Amino acid sequence: MAILSGNVIGNMKGKLGNLSARTVEGRTIMAARPSSFNASQDPASLEVRAKFAVTANFSKNVLSLSALSAIWNKVKSSGISAFNAIFKANFAFSAIDKPTEHNVLTPEGFPLQIEVSAVDADKITATLPILNAATIIGADEVNLSVNALVCYTDPVNPTDDPFKIIALSKEVENYNFAQTYNAQLDYNVTQVALAAKYQHNILYLCVASKSADGKVVQNSGTFTKIN
Repeated sequence: MAILSGNVIGNMKGKLGNLSARTVEGRTIMAARPSSFNASQDPASLEVRAKFAVTANFSKNVLSLSALSAIWNKVKSSGISAFNAIFKANFAFSAIDKPTEHNVLTPEGFPLQIEVSAVDADKITATLPILNAATIIGADEVNLSVNALVCYTDPVNPTDDPFKIIALSKEVENYNFAQTYNAQLDYNVTQVALAAKYQHNILYLCVASKSADGKVVQNSGTFTKIN
């Protein structure tokens, strides 16, 4: 493996001959690719690869939400990507065919106790509790980011993928942390059509406070609900 710093050809990613390249924190890391590889077909190896694929899918969707990406980039160890940090935190919780209610959107955070929530055909709704009762809110925390994944399972048509994930977020300016809030995150047309193909779902939801300039200050843990 080689690490290139001050790279005059810019950051690289992908394959180059028998080398592979990836960029982590602005550094290009190059490694030799094996000349051949025969994947083991024993049950234990197949299970690991299945969980790997599920966790990678879940991690990609977490990373697609900008507030969650910022949270993981703040807490990740030096030298690894935010994706790898999310993956590492979630791999043990994934099943071989879908994420479970134990998967997480955030590494740690203040408790988020939601009494009323629903996943409808075209939207998510949730009544957020009084947040300054769950954590100390500083003067710089003025906005709120609401983030959610919905993992759809049990397809109506057995030939469809065993699960699909919808990622949603909503930014609320001048948020009142001393009151409850009825959050609603609407689906687009494509997401409505996808949701109709599945019989059950798992809702994952978290919130993050933000400063006036859009920086995440603190975040909640993950609320989950099986529907």
